[in-house]
Amino acid sequence: MKVPRFVQLTTVLLAMAALPQEKPPENFSKPEEGFGRVHMDISCSAKVTSDFERALALLHNFWYVRALERFNEISKNEPGCAMAYWGVAMTYNHPFWDPPSPNDETAAWKLVQQGLTASEASAHEKLYLAAVAALYQDAGAGAKLARDQNYRDAMARAYAHYADDETALFYGLSILGAIPEGSKGFQVLVPKV
Repeated sequence: MKVPRFVQLTTVLLAMAALPQEKPPENFSKPEEGFGRVHMDISCSAKVTSDFERALALLHNFWYVRALERFNEISKNEPGCAMAYWGVAMTYNHPFWDPPSPNDETAAWKLVQQGLTASEASAHEKLYLAAVAALYQDAGAGAKLARDQNYRDAMARAYAHYADDETALFYGLSILGAIPEGSKGFQVLVPKV
């Protein structure tokens, strides 16, 4: 007797549901307002890790204003946390719609400088900071598309060294953000690292 496809799929799904689930790390963030969970290893203290991951979830979902508020709060609570400044600077970059204003680019560049001099930054985080520095170089000097392409190239270097999920996501977003407006097709050229 042939088992219907629906029964086969239901059986597989039920069997998968019965498998033991891997418990997330204790410091793994709780879902933020339905935005899911994210995790990024950061050098900042454990007391801000959960707040950082909530802000990161907001950033991933393009809730820039709310992410900015959360990252700002982290930088005030822990001024040595380099990734808090990176996070705030990233909230000014909206790759799928309006480019940052000159005031936003100036603010982001200032934040990047604070992040680059912050006391708590791993080698991985320094690559993230170098990438966002390329995006806001000299407070937005030069063409936005060229800076987007420099950011993409810097994220490619970060991804070549650290192929974790977060770096892959930000690298992918940087690729999309560097496509010239009106393009009908594109080819990604990955720089040599």
